[in-house]
Amino acid sequence: MKAVTLTFATLLVAAHLLPVEAKEAQVLADCVSLSAGHQGTRVSGNEQFLLKDGDAYYRIGFRGHCDAVARSSLIRIETQGRSNQLCPQGTSVRARNASCNVRSVETIGAEEYERQARRNRR
Repeated sequence: MKAVTLTFATLLVAAHLLPVEAKEAQVLADCVSLSAGHQGTRVSGNEQFLLKDGDAYYRIGFRGHCDAVARSSLIRIETQGRSNQLCPQGTSVRARNASCNVRSVETIGAEEYERQARRNRR
């Protein structure tokens, strides 16, 4: 009986040590408040934007091209006038004198964020 218990315990510990499978993208269901330290990364084509906020990662899709993101290093994310509010609907990304409406927001894993960000640095 001890051998079975020990084997089962070993399997449980090993399962936690294995690499976590990549998290699939999921549509953002509710609004989230972003910290002041969130960071964004442009995606080539200016139709998407990657956002990192602590341990949370998002892929933001625009309604067409978002030239405002391409031209500015300082952007603001807001929903209905509320800064740092990211919602599945009604969110816009603003830079200087331009803004883009957000079409979609997905949560993604850190691996996906890094993979896409790395691809854009090339």
